[in-house]
Parts: sequence; C-alpha cells; structure tokens
Amino acid sequence: MKTKQPSTVALPTELKPRPRRIKLVDEIIESLRQDIVTRRLPDGERLPSEKELSDRFGVSQPTIREAIRALETLGLVEVLHGNGTFVRGQGDFALASALQTLLQLESVGIMEVIDIRQSLGRLSIELAVAKATDADIAEMARISDQFEQLGDLKEVDDVIARVIGFQRALSAASHNALLQSLEAFLLALLNEVQFKTLSGRGIRFWRARAMDFQPHRVAILDGIRARDAAVARAAMDRYFDAQRERFEQDDILRAINLSNPRLIDAVSDMVRQFRT
Repeated sequence: MKTKQPSTVALPTELKPRPRRIKLVDEIIESLRQDIVTRRLPDGERLPSEKELSDRFGVSQPTIREAIRALETLGLVEVLHGNGTFVRGQGDFALASALQTLLQLESVGIMEVIDIRQSLGRLSIELAVAKATDADIAEMARISDQFEQLGDLKEVDDVIARVIGFQRALSAASHNALLQSLEAFLLALLNEVQFKTLSGRGIRFWRARAMDFQPHRVAILDGIRARDAAVARAAMDRYFDAQRERFEQDDILRAINLSNPRLIDAVSDMVRQFRT
C-alpha cells in the first residue's frame, strides 16, 4: 500500500512574502563598501569621479553623491572639496557611531553600560595575561608610573586621558582587535558622561578620583607581569567593584540615561574624536 504524500498548499498571492525592494543607491553603497573593506580600494586611494561612478553604475550624479555622503557618515571615505573623495578606513569611528545610535535609540542606562564594560574587561584581562608582550607590559608600566606625577596636571582632560590610557594599553595587550574597539568606545563613553555630569568639580576632585584607583592598576599590572590569571582577575574585579560603587552611590551618575537630550551633543562630540 502506497503511503499518501501530504499535499502542498500554495499560499494565496496576498500572503506570500514579498521581496523587499532594494534602493539603487543602497546597492551602490554596498558595492563600494565591499571594495573598501576587501582592500580593492585601499586606504588613501582616491575614488573615481562622480561622473566616472555614475557611468559605472548607470545612475545620475546626485545618486552617486548620496552614496558618497552615506559612506562618509560610515567613516569609510573622506570628501576633500576640490581634491576628491578618498578612502579612509576608520573602523573605530564607524563602530562608535553605530553604538552611539543603538544606545540612544534603546534608551540605555549607564549601569547597563557598566555591565557590558565589566564583562569585556574580564575577557581582556584573561587574554592579556596569556598574550601580553614585554612591550605591552612596559607600556602599561610607563602609564602607571605617570600617575605619580598627577599633581603636575592642570587640565581635567589630561587626567581623564591618563585614566583611559592605562585601560586602553591593557586592552591592547589582549591582541584582539574587536575587543579593543569595543572597549575603547565604552571607556571613552563612561569617562565622557562622568565629566559632563560632574562638570562642576575641579581638578583636585578628578586627580583624587584617578588616584583612588591607582592601587588597583598596580595590582592588575603585577598579575599580568607574573602571568598569574587569578591574581590579575581578582585585581580587575576590585577595580570594577570600586567603579560600580562610585556610580551606585551617586544619585546623579546612577540615573544617567544615554537618550537624555543634555548628553546627546556631548556623546556626539566624543564619537567624532574617533575620526582619525
């Protein structure tokens, strides 16, 4: 006896999923994006003129202009008026811009940012213990030693740059490019919102705040030097616990939301600094 095969019922035309129509300009953007990320158009290369690109893609020059503007926003090209458009592979800027939009659209709170920062930082310390070179360790030690001269600094920006510098050097020792880019953005963001929110505090406040964390930096460095993952991880956890406590104990910091209109311009300025 033959087994009856189930019949296939065709969906009514109106229920069939319709393919999304891709705008021609989006196809051009994607084509040029692929040329850039695959290095068919290497960094520093001048793009063909608008006329040449319009002939290549069979579209008008205004359509090409729209595609170029989008690529510039993505941090992939730089338009030098009078000279042309050049490839500028600014991956960190592209990532920072995308993350800024995501965090603000989703109304992410600062404590959620700290959660992610801590998770990435713990991965970073594990990798640094295993992969840090002598040069990596020397760079972290150099920056750590500079905290002894923190009293010589007159500008808050210089204090914050030193704080970020140590953490970025630690992240670089992980030798994981994606991790470095994500951490660089989160480090800059956390410090920027602190500075803008607590902008009334003077240089002494920021010096003291930076020095409060110095014992943790020294302990982290000692753990990496000794290639002792347990010691380095414990020191990093103490660093993060102290950071979280600072935010939790301050009603203003704890309540920060990245969709707050007062912070949008400040975060945008911070993101623009990722342009090289």
